[in-house]
Amino acid sequence: MSMRRIALSNKKLRGIPRRLRSLKIWSESYKAYFPVITENDYSYGYWNVKIPVHSALVQGKQTNKNIQSICAQYLIDAAYNLYKAKLDSENNIRITCSIVLPDMFSSELCIFTSEEYFNEHTRNGYSRFGKITLLSERSLCKEWNLRLPDGFSELGVSRISEDDEGKPYYSEYWYIGEVN
Repeated sequence: MSMRRIALSNKKLRGIPRRLRSLKIWSESYKAYFPVITENDYSYGYWNVKIPVHSALVQGKQTNKNIQSICAQYLIDAAYNLYKAKLDSENNIRITCSIVLPDMFSSELCIFTSEEYFNEHTRNGYSRFGKITLLSERSLCKEWNLRLPDGFSELGVSRISEDDEGKPYYSEYWYIGEVN
């Protein structure tokens, strides 16, 4: 399994094709696997796994849109594999992936176990995550040429929250999966 790593230097990231192959293998590992969702997961409202890559692969000056789109597609593929492996008894959950920009290292595979918690992430207005505005005029899938699997749709939101210094921080969250 791939490992998440934060880049603490500006050295050139090596082995990009190998890292992308690893991410593809990770996404395919969900074909026959559905995680055990515990009572804690239900009480928190979600179960998640962050994208298992080196941070320089998906953000910063060493990456590019092509690499980011490949990583995003593998994240979507992992969500779709989970969706297909979902048990019939698990019909009260939503399977999505969340692609976060500009901080793509925060992107994740997510199973929402609470409709209320999902709505906190995606509903227009204010929540504990800041001010949320729907990005209904745009499509990350079209912008990055991503393939949207059958049964999946996309929902983009813009978030304005405060950083550690009290300054506004702008980000986009693209939820792809069971979002309708």
